[in-house]
Amino acid sequence: MGVMCFGASSILLCAEDSNSVFGLGGGDGDGEEVVVAEVGSGGVDFFDSGAVFPVDSDEFVALLVEKEMDHLPQRGYLEKLELGGLESYWRKDAIDWICKVHSYFNFGPLSLYLAVNYLDRFLSSFNLPHDQSWMQLLLSVSCLSLAMKMEETVVPPPMELQVCDAKYVFESRNIKRMELIVMETLKWRLQAVTPFSFISYFLDKFNEGKPPSYTLASWCADLTVGTLKDSRFLTFRPSEIAAAVVLAVLAQNRFVVFSSALAASDIPVNKEMVMRCYELMLEKALVKKIENSNASSSVPHSPITVLDAACFSFRSDDTTLGSSQSNNNNNNNYNSQDSTPASKRRRLSTTPI
Repeated sequence: MGVMCFGASSILLCAEDSNSVFGLGGGDGDGEEVVVAEVGSGGVDFFDSGAVFPVDSDEFVALLVEKEMDHLPQRGYLEKLELGGLESYWRKDAIDWICKVHSYFNFGPLSLYLAVNYLDRFLSSFNLPHDQSWMQLLLSVSCLSLAMKMEETVVPPPMELQVCDAKYVFESRNIKRMELIVMETLKWRLQAVTPFSFISYFLDKFNEGKPPSYTLASWCADLTVGTLKDSRFLTFRPSEIAAAVVLAVLAQNRFVVFSSALAASDIPVNKEMVMRCYELMLEKALVKKIENSNASSSVPHSPITVLDAACFSFRSDDTTLGSSQSNNNNNNNYNSQDSTPASKRRRLSTTPI
């Protein structure tokens, strides 16, 4: 997976060059620069003391919490999935295919999350045809294509997205027509509020304002996309998932004790739901439970010590979402046509108001 970037919601990517590929300068044009650490092939680089993720203000995050309900599936959707009807069948097959293609092209985690968000919102609002099985794949292609256009800076044509044992091959005009149907069904709300909108904010809150390492943010991204396949996570708001993810990552590295940090925090989310989300992560074995109540004091609270912390691991019953290590050979065909590194393909994750 390429470099993850968590930016403040007001920042736009206006230009790309060797000096400011992430566009993380001050949004008001004052020329302020923010240094971003990168993950190299030889090891992990951490933020130094002067490098930070842009963090949204409390007021802006409160607005995001108000708006996030506008980007969730319709009421009753989770119950339909639990009954195992057509929506459940389409969702499972669509997510499996989207994950394979997403990994094939080595795109970033936010675009994967957006694609599944579009899928869930569409399935909850559209009357699905029972006699047109091909439409499920066309919907999958369209949701992934729209997510790529929203988040990635280099996107293959829709025709080239139809890989990984696609049962049908659709013409570009048919994909574009389906994209319009999806956008109309979603009321053109494509810049969705997701857990990624809150991760840098909660990292700042729960880590006592200390600059988080790139590795911590990357683990948060991995755990976030790990929640996509299990429909029970649709019970939670994006802000609740983000809070549970950040606390789980910090707890795994023994920076905090999950329950104590949650109880002592002043965050604009339902703490009971955050705890329930964490318990579901434990049930799914996405994280391991830390038994030692004194864990937070056993390791210095510094990003530099993260590699020396107790063993950290995410586990999943399924293949890791968004991982591309097993697809490097497949990527060569696509990457040979474009020399742009994966770390430069990704737009900043902005959030709407």
